[in-house]
Amino acid sequence: MFKKVEYAGFEGLTELKARAVELTPVLADEVRTWRDDVEVVWSPAPDGGGSLNLSLSLTLPSGASGSAMGTVRPKDFAEDWLLRSRCRQVWSDLLGVLSGRLMGRIREFLAEPAGV
Repeated sequence: MFKKVEYAGFEGLTELKARAVELTPVLADEVRTWRDDVEVVWSPAPDGGGSLNLSLSLTLPSGASGSAMGTVRPKDFAEDWLLRSRCRQVWSDLLGVLSGRLMGRIREFLAEPAGV
């Protein structure tokens, strides 16, 4: 489904880990085409209030890489659309990071003097 999925720091938090496991297929539905290339890390948020941190990272064949992080809060579990929205936001943030890096490479390429 994903290149790698890690559940970090859930010692003694079996219910919270179960929520992260439940969300992994939801995330997969948002990522779609790139799933096999994306690395996922779920961890408890440091607030201790039952929130989950989601970290995504991706390295493109061009060598550009990036990561993004977001939080899923307990209230988000009340509505399926909220869960999808939280996952989609982190994915969108990651795509924005990668897009920015690729645009930087394009600008550098275009700024180089043309060889004759």
